[in-house]
Amino acid sequence: MSKKILVIDDEPTILVTLRDRLRMEGYEVITATDGSAAMEAAINERPDIIIMDIMLPDISGYQLCKDIKEIKEINAGIIMMTNKIDAVDAVKAREHGADDFIVTMAGYDAVLESIKNFI
Repeated sequence: MSKKILVIDDEPTILVTLRDRLRMEGYEVITATDGSAAMEAAINERPDIIIMDIMLPDISGYQLCKDIKEIKEINAGIIMMTNKIDAVDAVKAREHGADDFIVTMAGYDAVLESIKNFI
């Protein structure tokens, strides 16, 4: 059975690219473009891994991460990603419950490597 991954990003290019590449790797992928849809997908779909952007249109990724981690029925590893290269963001992500933090510009291989930590 393939792992289920929820990808949350409001940037269509990033969302579609991640979705398509992860599907080619054999993962089942669900997508969301904002915090409301992401929370609904996390609750209803129970993904194994969540990859989320820090910057979302309706809620900060940090707050969404914290909210998801507080729901005991959701036992997903959370990977936060951002375009900013800032150590403060990585620390803040972990403080809000993220299990890993990657810089989007690091590329797809960094995403795959992070996912392997949860498999």
